[in-house]
Amino acid sequence: MVAKKKKKFVADKVRAKKADVAKTTNPFEVKINRQKHHVLGQKISKHDRGAPGISRSKAIKKRKSTLLQEYKDRFKSNKFVDKRFGENDAKLSIDEKMLKRFALERERQFERGRYSLNDEEELTHYGQSLSEIEKFEDPVVSDDEDDEDKGKINAKLVSEEHFGGFMKRKDDEEENKTWKERMEEMIAKSKKEKYERQSEREKTLELTEKLDEEWKDVMHLMSSMKPGHKDVDEKARKADEYDITVRELKYEMKGKATDRLKTPEELAIEEKEKLDKMEADRLLRMKGIVASSSTQKQTHFSADDLNDGFILDEADKKKTTVRFAEGKLIKETSDDDTDSNKDVTDDKESDDDEEEEVGEDDDDDDDADDAGDDSYSDIASDSSSDEAEETKPSLKKTDSVAETSHGNGQLKSALKKTPETEEEAKAKEAVIEAAKKELPYIFPAPNTYEDLLELLQGHTTTDKLTIIHRVRACHHPSLAEGNKQKLEILLRLLVQYFGDECLQEPLELSLLDKLTVHLYELTQQMPAVAAEVLQNQILDRQAEFSQLAERRGRRALVVGLDTLLYLKLVSVLFPTSDFRHPVTTPAMLLIGQLLAQCPVKTERDVASGLFLCSLCLQYVWLSKRYFPEAINFLHGVLFLAAEKKANKIERVVPPFKPVGTGVNLLLVTSEESKNCELKLFNVAEVFDSDLTEDELSTDNFRVNAVNSCVHLLQEFSTLYADLPSYTEIFLPVIEICKQLPKHLYPQSLQSALSNLLSQIDKSSQKPRQCLVIQKKKPQPLKMFEPKFEEVWDGKKKKGGGNRKFNEKQRLVHKHKRELKGAIREIRKDAQFLAHEQLKETLTRDAERKRRVRDLHSSLAMQEGDYKKLKKLKS
Repeated sequence: MVAKKKKKFVADKVRAKKADVAKTTNPFEVKINRQKHHVLGQKISKHDRGAPGISRSKAIKKRKSTLLQEYKDRFKSNKFVDKRFGENDAKLSIDEKMLKRFALERERQFERGRYSLNDEEELTHYGQSLSEIEKFEDPVVSDDEDDEDKGKINAKLVSEEHFGGFMKRKDDEEENKTWKERMEEMIAKSKKEKYERQSEREKTLELTEKLDEEWKDVMHLMSSMKPGHKDVDEKARKADEYDITVRELKYEMKGKATDRLKTPEELAIEEKEKLDKMEADRLLRMKGIVASSSTQKQTHFSADDLNDGFILDEADKKKTTVRFAEGKLIKETSDDDTDSNKDVTDDKESDDDEEEEVGEDDDDDDDADDAGDDSYSDIASDSSSDEAEETKPSLKKTDSVAETSHGNGQLKSALKKTPETEEEAKAKEAVIEAAKKELPYIFPAPNTYEDLLELLQGHTTTDKLTIIHRVRACHHPSLAEGNKQKLEILLRLLVQYFGDECLQEPLELSLLDKLTVHLYELTQQMPAVAAEVLQNQILDRQAEFSQLAERRGRRALVVGLDTLLYLKLVSVLFPTSDFRHPVTTPAMLLIGQLLAQCPVKTERDVASGLFLCSLCLQYVWLSKRYFPEAINFLHGVLFLAAEKKANKIERVVPPFKPVGTGVNLLLVTSEESKNCELKLFNVAEVFDSDLTEDELSTDNFRVNAVNSCVHLLQEFSTLYADLPSYTEIFLPVIEICKQLPKHLYPQSLQSALSNLLSQIDKSSQKPRQCLVIQKKKPQPLKMFEPKFEEVWDGKKKKGGGNRKFNEKQRLVHKHKRELKGAIREIRKDAQFLAHEQLKETLTRDAERKRRVRDLHSSLAMQEGDYKKLKKLKS
């Protein structure tokens, strides 16, 4: 028996419906913003109770219908757009839309029927009648008098050579000619016509210029024949300033376009190529091969050249023979046509002419026969690097093999040498010896200081500088990789070599001067490396100086010439006006230490101190930085030259002492000092070891030392004229200058001293302002508009300004709120898209794993079946 279905009552159905319709809310999904204090009469916001879960589900559902659909359709570009008439117009009824659509359809059918071939209608293309369109049936004309007709071919040529023209009957002579000969005739004819047109144009221009000149003369005569021109006043005839200016501008030289300047990389490549050529030429001369001065250089042929000036008749051709005399290549010309020796240059020129003709044929037609070339080495060469181009003439293959073999025989006969005489052998040996003594043009880059000394040892000053220049030229950074590192090593070695040369005797100032140029150029290329090298040199010398001061005391401190010249080199290579510099600042500190701590006992100490003072002036000339050590040293030099009183001790600052044996080191006592010649100190002479102290201790040295000191003080006085403490700085100088024996000095030195004193007096008389407390203008209290509040509820209101200010604040607050909401929505959208992308990735991975698993199972089944079958067979 089948059980009967249980009947449902109507009340149960109604109850079930109500249960489905009723919305059940989870109390844990409801968020309530509780108030801290209940206030009577306060309105409760609608946001006090919310459902985050429901809002989140609604947002996700909305994103699935909008953002997710856009994400899925991101690679789809096809869209269906309904362009039917009236589709988007809600004002039209359905009948009106259908009627209008029917009318438009009949109109389109009528337009398509207008172009029926059965009707006698005019056909058009893009609005233009087909009968008026150019059919390009006009023949091409070869007349190229104007640039517009360039590249067109003659109609006769087209009819004869193109589109079946070759089938027409021609003369017997033309039939016997090859295609190449006919092309050559055609090229020569076109060149001739072009030359005639060019000459005619030049004649026209010459006649025009001649006519212009004659017209100027006629205008002058016509202007002078005007009636009443003699009665014109002289003031009216004179040109005013405006006319003069106009004429000057008319005939003013105008700038013309010139060739661009070459870049440093291009100049370096050219110089390297030049050195390679000269080195190769030197190597050839060492082998006894001398470049012939009679070798003719290839002349430049213009593209419009007709080669008319190079055609020689058979009677005018001459044969030449080649021989060596005194190590040089000489050619002799003879009229014998049977002579087999020809000049290499003549063969070369003829080969070049043939090459040009073949090249022109190749340009006119791409089907011309390619000509090969056989290269032979030539004895004479102007430069070894261009051997492959200038000294190896190429022989073009012609149709006749006999002509080629004949040309090769001539060239080989030219290359054969005649037996050398004794004079030729001696001249050749002299050339070889001169080439061996000559400096090479290519040098390797030194890696160590010993390599550099080996390169420069045994050479003169000029040769040393030449070697350094060629090393730099051969290893320019733009030529190859790694050259920059080689030049960095060279810079370090040259700085060390500079210091060693400063200690050599006799001192070669010319070498140091020229070597500074190379160091400056290398510093511009590699400033960081140069700064590091010079900084290390200065630090090493400062450390050595400090060790000597601690070990031996101040008595044994002597400034070396290499240290002085290194400090001079720093001022040349690096800027001295910077407030702080990694090289210049340590150098200035070292100069100050040397001036303050080195004792002054001999004339060399005075000379080195004056040299350092001149360096101080050079260092601070632009920045006008105060250098107290320099002013103190110059004051001390004047103290050594001043007359001292017996019972009075002068005030001097170390390194000078008020008493001792060297107090009167520069004091002049004889009248002969008036005739001393004033000149600058020569560093090489002062620091020469052969010159003793007695030879330096002369009135001439003393007067020149005082003269240098005075001139340096004048420069420092001009430099520090604007300092507030100018008077206090130079007041001791005025006092010590009054004690100098001026009557024993030359007249020029006396005038210099008087100028210095007057300059200091004039600058010190400037009024100075006393220090006062800075006056400040009293700041008034800020004025505010009075704020009135009708009812005070104990809270501060946000809007305290006027209406405009409150409106602005409201908009700013609204903008911030909307911005935060937009950022929040963008973050949620990005999170939603990331979640969807993760789901797609997981789905693809799962599908791929499923397929792989199915594939493995199928392969396993096949393997099992195969093994079963194999087992059955066995």
